[in-house]
Amino acid sequence: MVVSRPSRVRVVTDSSADVSAEWAQAHGVIVLPHCVEVAGRVWREGVDLTQAELAQYAARSSVPFAVSAPSVEAFAEVYLSLSNQRADVISIHVSASLSDAVKNAAAARESFLGSCAIHVLDSRTASAGLGEIVKAGVTLAERGLDAEAIVRTLRGLTRCAYGVFLSDEMEYLERSKRLRPAQAILGRMLGIIPYLVFEEGELIAPEKVRTLDRGYEKLAEFVSEFDPATAHFFVVQLSPQPSPRTRALIEALHLSMPRLGNVPIRPAGAALGSVLGPNGLGVIIYDPATG
Repeated sequence: MVVSRPSRVRVVTDSSADVSAEWAQAHGVIVLPHCVEVAGRVWREGVDLTQAELAQYAARSSVPFAVSAPSVEAFAEVYLSLSNQRADVISIHVSASLSDAVKNAAAARESFLGSCAIHVLDSRTASAGLGEIVKAGVTLAERGLDAEAIVRTLRGLTRCAYGVFLSDEMEYLERSKRLRPAQAILGRMLGIIPYLVFEEGELIAPEKVRTLDRGYEKLAEFVSEFDPATAHFFVVQLSPQPSPRTRALIEALHLSMPRLGNVPIRPAGAALGSVLGPNGLGVIIYDPATG
């Protein structure tokens, strides 16, 4: 039996991580919020804007919402506080293809070289995938591992998070540069639905489907490559509440994988949601056995 003991290692993440405020507080995890500009106002994700509120605003607005990462100054303030506590810091953030959080964290770290060990890690994923990696880091810290050993393990775990998605929200896909303007126009005209995938941390749209049903089948085909005995599966979307699309996707997953148990629905978060839009959805898989 491994006995937990106080750790000098502190974990920092951002609001893209699917972790509850209660869990973060209980484990000493600092969560820096992204800022979301929606309906003419700027909100702090998870502080004065819930995931449900973000989904509601996005559904009502004709203009895609914009997201900005925690600032260099916000990271520096947190790192200074932890440096004063003589903590070693592991800062784990949403994929750099979705946010400048990793870039800003790395810039803030420069002021602390030689005075505080700060490790900045690109999770190469988002939402539930990032949340699972953050939880793994906290578990290792509470077992007493040092920061270098934890980071080595977490770098391997970033290769264990996968994601596949569907979105017919052309305005969001164009604004996030997943589609060129001409592709977005063609997509609207022909009713084409981009299929997106995390590939080496980049969220790209390598394929397209003609119907949602075919899209659900493609997602299910991808998911069926994983073993339910070791993998964790999450349906992710901007809204925390299920929709007819959500139910159709979960049905397709169970048809493809009869042994698949309950699949929780998790909020995508603002960074990923700014690509998928209010009606986009997909599946994140976290499978430590593939590392």
